[in-house]
Amino acid sequence: QVFGPGGVGKTSLLEQFCRICHQNQIKSIYIDTRNIEPTPESFLSSLHALMGLEPSDSPLQVLASRSDCHAILLDTYETLAPLDDWIRETFLPQLSENVLVVIAGRHAPAAAWRGDPGWQSLVRLLPLRNLSPEESQTYLTRRDIPEVQHQAVLEFTHGHPLALSLVADV
Repeated sequence: QVFGPGGVGKTSLLEQFCRICHQNQIKSIYIDTRNIEPTPESFLSSLHALMGLEPSDSPLQVLASRSDCHAILLDTYETLAPLDDWIRETFLPQLSENVLVVIAGRHAPAAAWRGDPGWQSLVRLLPLRNLSPEESQTYLTRRDIPEVQHQAVLEFTHGHPLALSLVADV
């Protein structure tokens, strides 16, 4: 589970993950959860559409029956907060072990993810934060920002990735 404040790079990280999956011929499904209602029916309907399934096919049955690797990437997961228990207790346990699910949101995972012994061994947490001063300077250098402007940019952005990117664009 990837989590951090808005603009820190969660969506960019998921997009890169999709590219890596594509390069390695691993099927991936990216779902921006802002666009679905936080109900099991809406979630499964979105998954069904993104998988391009026949009307009679169940996304869960299809994913459970496939032997090849798949990735499901859920972005803006905080919008699915009402579904968190259902995803953890009902949806995910029905998937085969060759389906990797990456969850990205603004908030750290609920205590139930971290406290359950079964999930503890399966869940990896990746908190994203602002870049360090050194990382920020490297970014600014790669964006051809004159070194004399680095300190002012760092004081203004505090290493926030989106703010650094916007300043570099200007």
